[in-house]
Amino acid sequence: MRKFYLGLILLLFLISSSACNLYTEASNEPNLPAPAPVPVLKEDEVLVISAVGDIMMHNTQLKAGYLSTSGDYDYSTFFTHVKPLLSASDLAIGNLETTFAGAKAGYSGYPQFNSPEILASNLKNTGFDVLVTANNHCLDKRQSGLISTLDTLDAVGLFHTGTFRTQEERDSTLIVEKKGLKIAVFSYTYGTNGLSPDKDKPYSVNYIATDKIITDIKKARAEDSAQLVIVCLHFGLEYQPYPNDEQQQIVKRLFEEGADIILGSHPHVLQPAFIYNIEETKDIDSKFAIYSFGNFISDQKGLERLTSIILNLYIGIDRESGAPYFKEASYIPIRTRRYRQDGKYNFEILPIEAALASSNSRLEHFSIQEINDLEASLEYVSKHLQTDNPLFKLKPLDIPLEGLQLIKKW
Repeated sequence: MRKFYLGLILLLFLISSSACNLYTEASNEPNLPAPAPVPVLKEDEVLVISAVGDIMMHNTQLKAGYLSTSGDYDYSTFFTHVKPLLSASDLAIGNLETTFAGAKAGYSGYPQFNSPEILASNLKNTGFDVLVTANNHCLDKRQSGLISTLDTLDAVGLFHTGTFRTQEERDSTLIVEKKGLKIAVFSYTYGTNGLSPDKDKPYSVNYIATDKIITDIKKARAEDSAQLVIVCLHFGLEYQPYPNDEQQQIVKRLFEEGADIILGSHPHVLQPAFIYNIEETKDIDSKFAIYSFGNFISDQKGLERLTSIILNLYIGIDRESGAPYFKEASYIPIRTRRYRQDGKYNFEILPIEAALASSNSRLEHFSIQEINDLEASLEYVSKHLQTDNPLFKLKPLDIPLEGLQLIKKW
């Protein structure tokens, strides 16, 4: 009997617990579906394009790279301090204003340039991706020199455009793909110092003819799926600080017909840069042009010919459509330094602010005259490129030269 009562009590307890649970569940708020996770919006990708001016090799520069112990040449020290800056970009472009025609043609500076082939390797190792070759010195060593120059650039893995070995090569667009973006690069020159390609090879040099350039741009868009078009123009008057009417008219027309970025060379001095059609919305119709960089390296004389910039262009890539748009641009003032060492002249390109920071920290020894020259070059660049547009500005780089090695990506 006792077991009967214990079993009955247990049964009543279980029934009571079930009823309580049912009551509790019935009285609770209805179960709602879990909220959807908030999507994390990816930021737009940014592509950094660096560009510089004329890469020249005068006789003193040729001798500076000669190694008497081996009989070889090496120009890598010219670029020691700018290598980290160019390597930090996604795409680096320069204007090759010399040829690689080989030792048999005789190495020479002005007026008809021919440099040791090691310079091509030095430029590749400095961080250059593309060298444009349409300029007034591309035929200095005639047709054979033009061809051997392109062969040399191919051998070291540098892209090139502006001069060509075949009609097929001329009709092909240089497309460089970076971060999924297809970039077309073109190069044209006003002339070749009275020299002409072989009569049966008129395609060898891209001369400036506006209608032809427009045809090339439209073909790049339609057939090569180019999303960004860069046009390099060797034009204008030497040593003039401002563009002439013809330069401005060409730039305006090319922008109207589909060019996005125009990079100028030939005057051997800095000319102003402009941003066109800036909108608050993301729109690649915001165009950028610099009429002349001046000399990246040379042994020309005078502050204006020794002073230049490294230009950085920041191109946004829309996270949804993949379309490019201009974000902003910055510049780093540079100056070619010529100094005596080991019984000959030597050369190096100095980022000016970093060089002054090194001097102030006593990490580098520059003469008082050299410091004055650096300060004068910095002032010259700042005034010449002065603009109220916040999208084009000086990029501060007031760290010692040794610190530049820490820069990995812009």
